[in-house]
Amino acid sequence: MIYLTAIGLTAGGSSTVHIYTQTIHRTTQSTQTIHRTTQLTQTIHRTTQSTQTIHRTTQLTQTIHRTTQLTQTIHRTTQSTKTIHRTTQFTN
Repeated sequence: MIYLTAIGLTAGGSSTVHIYTQTIHRTTQSTQTIHRTTQLTQTIHRTTQSTQTIHRTTQLTQTIHRTTQLTQTIHRTTQSTKTIHRTTQFTN
């Protein structure tokens, strides 16, 4: 009883103590749930950031691929132009 009044609760028998204990237990569980939810939210945030980074990397990789294809096309065109030029020189 002394301990209850020390934390601001009035002593009203064992049923009151039981109610206070249940309330404290539920509050503790709620606090733990909030803590776990916060941790999960932080994990989701980090995962989202990683996913965005992967998306940007994929876009850059696709750009590099298209650039490589264009470079190969330019190379083939240059080779063809050289061939045409050589052929033209022989026929003149």
